[in-house]
Amino acid sequence: MGDRRGHSTDRRRHAADTERNLVLGGFGLALLVGGLLIWRFWGAGAAALGLFCMGSILTLFGLLWLILWIMEQLGGAS
Repeated sequence: MGDRRGHSTDRRRHAADTERNLVLGGFGLALLVGGLLIWRFWGAGAAALGLFCMGSILTLFGLLWLILWIMEQLGGAS
């Protein structure tokens, strides 16, 4: 479904896409700016540890998302 200009009018999908983009952008910004600041003040070893910690957090969020997605698929939610 769309309006006369061909744009989608599905507000739930738009909200979900916007939320996803904001979360990914926030993690990307934290990764870039945080990594650069850690590297600048404490050196490359500390920056590598910071990147490892951020990667671990992203992995946990990804696993949580995967578990919730599987539960949604098994539950038959649309």
